[in-house]
Amino acid sequence: MHVLFLAPDTHVYNHGFLRGLKSLGARISAVGLQPKDRLSPAVRGLLDAYRHCDRLLDVEALLRAARELEPPSFDRIETIDEPLVEPAAALRERLGVPGLSLRTAQLCRDKVAMKEFLRGHGVPCAQSTRAESPADALAFAEREGYPLIAKPLAGFGSLQTFRCADRKQLDQALEALKPRPERPVAIEEFIEGHEGFFDTLCDTAGVRHEFAAHYFPGCLEANQQRWISPQIAVTNRLQQESYQELRELGRKVVDALGIRQGATHMEWFFGPKGLKFSEIGARPAGEKIWDMYRVANEFDVYREWALAVFGRVGEQAPSRRYAVGSVQIRPSKDGVVTGHRGLEAALRRAGPFVYEHHLPKVGEPTRGLDKGWLVNTWFRLRHEDYDQLRELMTFLGETVKTDAR
Repeated sequence: MHVLFLAPDTHVYNHGFLRGLKSLGARISAVGLQPKDRLSPAVRGLLDAYRHCDRLLDVEALLRAARELEPPSFDRIETIDEPLVEPAAALRERLGVPGLSLRTAQLCRDKVAMKEFLRGHGVPCAQSTRAESPADALAFAEREGYPLIAKPLAGFGSLQTFRCADRKQLDQALEALKPRPERPVAIEEFIEGHEGFFDTLCDTAGVRHEFAAHYFPGCLEANQQRWISPQIAVTNRLQQESYQELRELGRKVVDALGIRQGATHMEWFFGPKGLKFSEIGARPAGEKIWDMYRVANEFDVYREWALAVFGRVGEQAPSRRYAVGSVQIRPSKDGVVTGHRGLEAALRRAGPFVYEHHLPKVGEPTRGLDKGWLVNTWFRLRHEDYDQLRELMTFLGETVKTDAR
């Protein structure tokens, strides 16, 4: 099998997927932003051929680079980077390669079209509209009322996402987002409730493996408050009856979109209005989330992904032995790190359950709250009991302090 992989070296996380493909004997060609001599040593050993392209979002530029790598042909074209999902699908269409279609890729990138399509398939979603001007957004607000969410149509995570409780806050969000016909924004009904995600690995028949996790607190709140030590908790109770409705919703979304032989990352809310679909990406979760699935379930999730991509039978099943969590400690302010407090007490209690962590060095620049989960100080833990995992993460978040000036 000859695989074209787009953006193989944007993060060390990408390497796991390359290793999965390589473990099955695949030939891997790649196109990326870096010149070949600037690729990391780890990724160089996983690639059979490589071309540099400084315009990865430009399908014509991608096509030219791919043509130099193609002989005899590609069997698959893959990427795990959200902005490249649509260009990869367009490239498949141009080269006649099977995989995620351009139509499905477009639906998974356009939050308003996505919700409209899924509402037509009986999936409970927030009301939403595409706003090409402030007037469009204000008309939706007049019709649906507040609070509302304003965000980019094809954004990533909760970046540039605004909760608007009234007209003044909506005006402020629109000033930041600047909706216009060539760059519309999404305006949505605000759904109150607990937030989490449901991820799948799909084969030719649909969902082969599934995982669920919870945010504490929700992403929008976590990104706005420095004092919060946000948590992600991957449950090992997914097979229990309490998750049945979520599993059914996730599978219904995957089947409606016709996603096969790939991965999905679906956000959801549960609150006074019940379980609601939020959005889905036709790619694996970011932030090294699949490493959490690997640790929690004692299996090679990357090889299982490659098997599904190639239409081959799976070799392993998730053990569901461990719940796994990630907790981030924010620095006291933006600047440079001056030290850490509470580490000794924290590790005395939680240390046996920490399998990975990062402590920025004194003098190291801090990273902004909008830069993701694995920045500044963070810990990842595993425990056989989900409730005790949550307690340990909360203890770490309350005990460890990172000072900055």
